Amino acid sequence: MYTIGNFSTISQIKRLNESNGRYFFSPSTMRGFRSRVHDVVYGGCVFVTSEKNDMPYCAPQPRVYTVRVAFDDATIQTYGSLGDYATRAQAHADARWLASGLKAGTIVYDTSEYKFVETTILKE
Repeated sequence: MYTIGNFSTISQIKRLNESNGRYFFSPSTMRGFRSRVHDVVYGGCVFVTSEKNDMPYCAPQPRVYTVRVAFDDATIQTYGSLGDYATRAQAHADARWLASGLKAGTIVYDTSEYKFVETTILKE
């Protein structure tokens, strides 16, 4: 069962992720992707990371941004794809929008497709 998390800080997400045996925030993972985790948590579950691909066999790449969602067990899912955003501002704007939708129930995590989808809430 996937339940959206309710965290106040990135530190809470990191600690629970590690204590549950996951490696999303481990130093080797972060180093491998040249990842940075931004400090803001939107809606208790949405945050932004940035990554930079500097593999020796590739031309230097710009830093890109990714929107992530933490579930209540600190499992991390990516909204969209890795590096979907060229700028920090774009990623944070979508993170705020996504958090609002998740809290309102207009966006849910579809376990059959393993992605976030917009829903229609019918009011009677």
